[in-house]
Amino acid sequence: MAAGKTIPGKLNELLERRRKFYLIFLFFLSIILSAMETVGVSVIMPFISAASNPETIASGWYKFFFDFFGFSNATDFIIAFGVVIIFFYLFRSIYNIFFSYLINRFSLGTFRFFASKLFKVYLAMPYKLYVQKNPSIMANNISGEASNLSNLLRNCLMIFSESFTVAVLYVFMVLVNWQITLVLSAALAVILFIVFTTLIRASKHLGGKRYSASIRLSRTIWETLNNFKFVKLKGNEKEIFDNFSDSTATLSHTSIVSSTLGTLPKNILENLGFSLLIGAVCYILWRYNSAAMVIPVVSMYALALYRMLPAINRIIGYFNDIAFQQKSLQVIYDDLQQETENDGIEAIQFRKTIRADNLWFRYVKGDNVLKGVSLEIKRGEKTAFTGESGSGKTTLIDLLIGIYRPVKGRVYIDDVAMDSSNIRSWRSKIGYIPQSIYLFDGTVAENVTFGSDHDREKIIQVLKKANIWDFLESKEGIDTVVGEGGIQLSGGQKQRIGIARALYNDPEVLVLDEATSSLDNETEEKIMDEIYGVSGDKTLIIIAHRLSTVEKCDRRIRIEDGRITA
Repeated sequence: MAAGKTIPGKLNELLERRRKFYLIFLFFLSIILSAMETVGVSVIMPFISAASNPETIASGWYKFFFDFFGFSNATDFIIAFGVVIIFFYLFRSIYNIFFSYLINRFSLGTFRFFASKLFKVYLAMPYKLYVQKNPSIMANNISGEASNLSNLLRNCLMIFSESFTVAVLYVFMVLVNWQITLVLSAALAVILFIVFTTLIRASKHLGGKRYSASIRLSRTIWETLNNFKFVKLKGNEKEIFDNFSDSTATLSHTSIVSSTLGTLPKNILENLGFSLLIGAVCYILWRYNSAAMVIPVVSMYALALYRMLPAINRIIGYFNDIAFQQKSLQVIYDDLQQETENDGIEAIQFRKTIRADNLWFRYVKGDNVLKGVSLEIKRGEKTAFTGESGSGKTTLIDLLIGIYRPVKGRVYIDDVAMDSSNIRSWRSKIGYIPQSIYLFDGTVAENVTFGSDHDREKIIQVLKKANIWDFLESKEGIDTVVGEGGIQLSGGQKQRIGIARALYNDPEVLVLDEATSSLDNETEEKIMDEIYGVSGDKTLIIIAHRLSTVEKCDRRIRIEDGRITA
């Protein structure tokens, strides 16, 4: 359905009302600019006529303005006429600059609008859909395709502006001499049709190749930099670099061919147009044997073609770019149509229990992962979930903490059903420590707060609870830089930063998703003692393989094949 919609139809759906009004305002300004361009061309012929034959001033509009302003001789009138034209051209240049500024401002603002809208949709998508997405593709869409789409919109606006200018100039040329205009039009129309259809077809194909290469390049960079140690151990740098080179070569090739194709209309149209004009001049001289008849008309036509042919060339170039960037519109349009969560802000209280009632769940594809699971966890209870990989442990916990929504059944907090109205409130009560802690290249403080308000004392407090403050004091404290992925820290230190991050917002429920499985036994024992120590009266939910990890829990629940067995 989306693929069948036109470019204007998709843009109309995607753009907000305020931006549409801005676009209409720019259309209006472009009409004024086109009118000024037409005046700039049309005044040349009467000026040259007056300058080459002062006797013409004695009649028509010349005489009206000559008498109205009280000129005493033809020379003063012609000089004044020229000065007015110069000031008009100066004003037109200033207006052109101002219009270009507004166009660029609109284009960059539109990029920000689409990038923000995409990012917001990605943030609001259900986790169930997110796990099927490739993060490198989403990042490429936000930074690259959103920029291409803003350029596409800018090109649509410029096509309208240039087309209006060409149309007005063409009407003016018809009024001056319709025979010459029709001869020029017939010859140019055939060439235009051939060039335009060939160019657009080629550009659409190149645009598809560009997008595919862009995705491959983003994935290669993303996957390599996030698995750098593995790459070093495997020693397949050559294969990875070959993939990188192939993608960049395709990107370069498509851009080179597209840019080269964009120069074809200019070279063809300008040479053909002015050749036809020279032919028309020769014909008039041969037919009438008079240069006086030729000079004013030829001057006007030369200036009109000088303005029209580059405009036509730019119009074809804009169409070429739109065809090249059309894939970006389709990609962003499709992504913005996908399902999002519309979560309310209704508060939910947790004083007694978390209760699962007959939970069933399956992913978008595949069989049921959970099959009628029911259980109850009391506030302050330390509960462990064990079972083989793929048994459904993590999926069950993700349902309990509101990451997933069950296909069937409900989760209740103090007998209040968890739903879209209160799920945000419930999630805010959860502190989550995953198996793999992601630390970005920033300070410890930035990694602990992770976008929350920066409270120095609170940061130090949770770092002390996580038993890593003594180590950080020997560095730069909370300003210690951890490196991308926490590369400057050990595995145990990264886990402790993860614990501090989970504790920062003072959660009521602390969830450990195999958080210590990658650590050695001694480090795991220390960290688990620290977790039990900081959990205090918090509700603690642990997913683990090793029984030694959950020895201090109040109870253990075993999951097998999507069901509770013990």
